[in-house]
Amino acid sequence: MCRFRLLLPLLSALLLVACAGGPPKRIFPPQVSLHELKVEADGQWTAQLRIRNFSTVPMHFNRLSATLSIGAEVAGRIEVDPGLGVGPGSSELVSHRFSPSPAARAVLDQALAQRRGLRYRLEGRITSKDPGTDDPFDYQSALDPVPGLSGVLR
Repeated sequence: MCRFRLLLPLLSALLLVACAGGPPKRIFPPQVSLHELKVEADGQWTAQLRIRNFSTVPMHFNRLSATLSIGAEVAGRIEVDPGLGVGPGSSELVSHRFSPSPAARAVLDQALAQRRGLRYRLEGRITSKDPGTDDPFDYQSALDPVPGLSGVLR
């Protein structure tokens, strides 16, 4: 019983110290991908970009600069100030409207006419003002036409 009386305060102190620190703060590079690409009536494109925060802390993104390629063709530059807070382990969408290059427009028009998917690449940098990071990203994937939605790929 005497040993238990000595051990109890020591265990209580260790437990208190362990709880006071909270979960560790880990900051990982975010990821940017293309959620949706829509061809507008005037020929411009609207890109919905998904910003994913893999960190254990919230991040506030204030600059996104990227090059979007469709197939093997550069579609255009994306320059956005998202002004967007993304919670830990979460993602948010931001839209950007732009005029694509004629070569990329032709590739996308052909894919839509044939109702087939196509590969894309999004490469650039994303900056957060809180916690103050500047990370490169390079994401490649594919988009497929959305049934029932003309000119929309996801």
